[in-house]
Amino acid sequence: KNKRNASHNPFPLSQSRQCSKTCGAGVRLREVKCYQGETLAQGCDPTSKPEARQTCQLQPCPTEAPEEDCEDKATANCVLVLKVKLCSHWYYRKACCRSCRLKSP
Repeated sequence: KNKRNASHNPFPLSQSRQCSKTCGAGVRLREVKCYQGETLAQGCDPTSKPEARQTCQLQPCPTEAPEEDCEDKATANCVLVLKVKLCSHWYYRKACCRSCRLKSP
């Protein structure tokens, strides 16, 4: 009579967590538990178990600041940043944008 129960998914989907990144490719995790009816159960078919990990692709990360935004921050010691070659680090490349751009070949 009631065939809906026969195809019942033993793995109800829990709420997916947020993506691990705010831009670019990240990972979203969710809890996957096996239920039989309303109770938590053991021995569900592992082949029907959905993935707990899911890749998530958000908008691409900004790579370069637009030319007009390329200024050295007054709080950054850009002379030292250039001296110890920190332009390869994203934070210093952004904080000392002008100095790092002029320095790069």
